[in-house]
Amino acid sequence: MSEPGQIVPPLAEDGTELRRYERPHETVVTGVAEDRGAPISRDELPEALAASQLSPGAKAMLAGLLRLGRPATFGGGGAGIEYGALLKTAARPDILGIHAREVASHLHAQGVNLLVVPGMSGYPVGAMYAAVAGIPSLLLKKQRHVTTLESMRYPAGSFVIPSYTGEGDVVMSADLVALGDIVATVLTPQLEAQANVTEVSLTIRVAGADDIIDKATMSQAVSDSALVVGQTALEAFVERYRARTGDQRSIAGEVKVVAWVTPLIKGYNRPHENLQRWFGITPFAGLNVTSVQVEPPAIGIEGLGLVAFDGTD
Repeated sequence: MSEPGQIVPPLAEDGTELRRYERPHETVVTGVAEDRGAPISRDELPEALAASQLSPGAKAMLAGLLRLGRPATFGGGGAGIEYGALLKTAARPDILGIHAREVASHLHAQGVNLLVVPGMSGYPVGAMYAAVAGIPSLLLKKQRHVTTLESMRYPAGSFVIPSYTGEGDVVMSADLVALGDIVATVLTPQLEAQANVTEVSLTIRVAGADDIIDKATMSQAVSDSALVVGQTALEAFVERYRARTGDQRSIAGEVKVVAWVTPLIKGYNRPHENLQRWFGITPFAGLNVTSVQVEPPAIGIEGLGLVAFDGTD
């Protein structure tokens, strides 16, 4: 029993402390050689886009980002991009529709049958991906930990991470009720397709989806969490199935994180390398941001160069 006012760390249901991930504070943003020189102006952009190798979805999204976004400084993350009007507080199929279809093609190619999305800021675009791809999506809920509430316990796979847009830590947890129902819809057809085999094999193939991949710290945390909650849900599904049917065949289950998808990735923080090293995944991103320039507002885009935000040229 803790003393009144004593700080109680976030705990799992078994009483152990939750895994914590450190997200470095970003204070310096540097570009690459292609970003140097005067930014591409709004008037020059159509011709530059036409000459670039960016995908149709990336071109449409960049035009929307330049119109609706701006560089900004965040309390928990340093310099970054304010893109809320494009990816957080509005759903814009006219801007993001082509990109979402490109993402859906990538997810299908990877055999993904579950999307996992961290926090409400990432969920609008994650839901768009899910709807276009026809793949169910699970939210990892973000909440502030009550440091003096001893009875607070978090479900399997929960973790602690510093907030990016503000100060302090947050706890991310999966909705296990939602996950259990999703897993049943994913695995039941697999079971039915193997009705006549002696050894059953079940697989949950997970993709992470977020509104932006920064240093890939959140991507690592979500991937680790997905493996834990996915395995927990898979085992519970098999247990319920056996109890209902009496089927005692050998059932092998596997959970894999096979993809990461996002509209924006901060390439200058080298998240590609981190995801490749940790999980063997090359993330699929609509736009690879190579630099952020706060004054005058501009953004570096791989394959295009430094581009001015609308109204700054």
